[in-house]
Amino acid sequence: MDEMTLQLANQTIKEYQENKRYLFDNLVSIVLEITQNFHKKQEYLEQNLIDATKNLVSEIQETYNKFIIKNRNTSCDFNMLSLFYIGETQHSFLLANLLDPNANHGQKHLFLNIFLDLLGIKRFSDSENWIVSSEKGRIDILLKRVDPHSVIVIENKSNYAIDQNHQLYRYWYQEIYKTISERHLPKDYIFNPPEHYYQILYLSPEHWKIPSTNTLIRPAEWNNDLPEKVPLKVKHLLFDDFICQWLKMSLESLPKDNHRIREYVKQYIEYWN
Repeated sequence: MDEMTLQLANQTIKEYQENKRYLFDNLVSIVLEITQNFHKKQEYLEQNLIDATKNLVSEIQETYNKFIIKNRNTSCDFNMLSLFYIGETQHSFLLANLLDPNANHGQKHLFLNIFLDLLGIKRFSDSENWIVSSEKGRIDILLKRVDPHSVIVIENKSNYAIDQNHQLYRYWYQEIYKTISERHLPKDYIFNPPEHYYQILYLSPEHWKIPSTNTLIRPAEWNNDLPEKVPLKVKHLLFDDFICQWLKMSLESLPKDNHRIREYVKQYIEYWN
């Protein structure tokens, strides 16, 4: 290797070492700067978190104090219904009592008419003759009208009870199919009765609690001339939706000074909210 080539090689190595040292120093500086900024930001975030937590605790305490005062003045947190276990039978009695125009709530058809209107049941006056019963013949709530003939079957699942085999099918056969057949109406009407006169309601607390397939089908030993499945579309309704909507609408029509029934209805709405 000649002298010029050797000098060039030494020069290249020297520049590389100087550049390497420079790059290393720069890298160290950058890392130090990032670390310092990180610590500063971390301290800033920690302080912000502490301040936000203090503010949140303060707001919660203030809200709680307001609630304590409000509850003392109005007993807004007090609900008699929450003090007792209310089973499906009791819920059926409570609902049927409100729906019954002859019950002792004194509101005649007020609750019933709003309920029927929400369901789309055809009415011809505000004082029709409906018979309302509960827990009779294993049907939770049953509404019947003679003229025009109408039937509403309500299956109450307020406490998530399991569906009995062929249960809704039997109710349909007993209360709708047989009673229409006795009137010697056309077969198409018997198997496809109009929804504005005949309905089956499945009332539950949650969307997932729906009628099982087995409760809707015909018992194996029954006549094959009958439909395999309940021909009516079973309406799935929720307590915290349909029932609360019905009661809220009823509240608007109740006498303003009837505090007894108004408070009762409000507490039942709160029970489901």
